[in-house]
This record gives sequence, C-alpha cells and structure tokens, in this order.
Amino acid sequence: MPSVLLTGASGFVGRRVHPPLVQSGWSVRCLTRDAGKARSALPDRDWVQGDVRDPASLERAFDGCEAALYLVHEMGATHDFAEREAEAAGTFARSARAAGLARIIYLGGVLPARGSAASEHLRSRARVGEILRSAAVPVLELRASMIVGPGSLSYVIVRDLAVRLPFMILPRWLDSRTEPVAIDDVLIALVRALAIPLAGPAAFDLPGPEVLSGREILLRTAAALGLRRPLFVRVPVLTPR
Repeated sequence: MPSVLLTGASGFVGRRVHPPLVQSGWSVRCLTRDAGKARSALPDRDWVQGDVRDPASLERAFDGCEAALYLVHEMGATHDFAEREAEAAGTFARSARAAGLARIIYLGGVLPARGSAASEHLRSRARVGEILRSAAVPVLELRASMIVGPGSLSYVIVRDLAVRLPFMILPRWLDSRTEPVAIDDVLIALVRALAIPLAGPAAFDLPGPEVLSGREILLRTAAALGLRRPLFVRVPVLTPR
C-alpha cells in the first residue's frame, strides 16, 4: 500500500481529506506539531509529531512515504507570516528531495486577474508554490479561492457577517469577484492529483461553478440561512472601521 504524508492534517481540509485518501488505497501518515492532542481528537489516525520547518522531524515523517500533501498555511497569524511560510516551504522542498519523494501536492490560492492587486496572503501562497516547484520533486499546485464548507475560515466569516449584520457598510473589497468551490470538490481534486500523470511541476485552478462578488456571496448566504436580505451602503474605501 503506497504511503502519503499529510501535512496540515488537523486543519479544515486536512481532517476531511483523510477518509477519501484511505478509501483510494493510501496509507496516510498525519504530521502535526502536537501528536498527543491530535491523537486524543482522532485516535484512529497515524500521527507523527513534527514541524515543516524542522528538517530532522521531516526526515522521520517522510520515511517510507512516496508522496506528500502540503496543506500548511500561516493565515497571517503573525506579522512575519510570509517569511515563515517561505522558510517552511524551502525546508519542506529540500527534505522531500532528500527523501526521494515522487510527488508533492500543494493547495494554494487563486491569484486575481491581471491588473488586480493581490493581497499579502495570496502573494505569500503564490510564493510558497514557486518555492515548492523549485525542488527536484514533481509538484502539482491546486489553486482554490473561497472553499465552502463547515469549518472553512472564509466561509465562517461570510456566514457570521450575514447572520450578525442586517445593515452593512460595504467595503470596496466586496466588489471583488471569485469562484467559491465546495470542499467536496476540493477533496476529489486532491486525491486524484496523486494519481494523474505528472512529468514536472504544474498548476491548475479549482474554480467553482459561478463567478460571484463578495456582495453576492453574502446575499446567497443570507438566503440559504433564511435571513432577511441585508442592506448595503457602498463606500469608496478599502476597509472601513
């Protein structure tokens, strides 16, 4: 049975991709910084303690694995998150090459259309993809925008806005258009990405069925929750306080 190392295994996508990986015939090793805590929450999974910035722990984690899923993101938790993400990606790429991995699957983010300004968070995700693809290991980058599903941070923010704010000053960023994709579709793509022919580094977007603005997403969410349609007032600034 082929083995895959699952990083970000306790996160929103990592927790959900484990069952379909097993169903597809993979032996899944889950990397976490706190194996005891993770094992208490999900005792039926194979947990290994380590950190994507620690080469020694990665060497142990990679042992016997043929591929890896890189689902690690700092989410801007610290002021230097971009540097931390780049450092982690570089360490992971070098360790994967040393371990002789056959493939890395990375879940990144969709960059805005040409001419639009990308956020620091999206620029960091794109940089991580570049660093991983620079390794002598075939890398397939899958790029998703807003992932819709229970526990998705971006979805939770939209849901909470729709629930708590019947009247909203509409910041300019809610005019930005995106293609929300369901978590189930992302899981299918991740699992299949491990099997498709791959001669070298590649990247594909994971678009949802519709292109929607942030305002339209809020309205759809409110309607799905059976709430009254929110009232919006547009302002010509990026993020009003």
